Amino acid sequence: MHACDDVLDARGPWHYRSWEPLVVPGEIHGGGGTGFVPVFDWLAECRLRPDLLLCFTDAEGDFRQRQPDFPVIWLVKGRAPVPWGERIQLND
Repeated sequence: MHACDDVLDARGPWHYRSWEPLVVPGEIHGGGGTGFVPVFDWLAECRLRPDLLLCFTDAEGDFRQRQPDFPVIWLVKGRAPVPWGERIQLND
């Protein structure tokens, strides 16, 4: 799991096994604002191609990225659209 505002949280990524509880640090720090580009840049730099990328977001941010060659699901709190991937509304 990784956290990102307009930069990645320097303490991440956090790794969990399927049987381990999901424990998130008390505060997650990025750079302010929302930018999705750092997540995709990090995956490319690490030469990672996930089976699926799941993003919790309000979708109010800088996408500035073409759709990657792996599936992306956006779990969105709010009404903002996403330019690609599958959008799932978390609230009304």
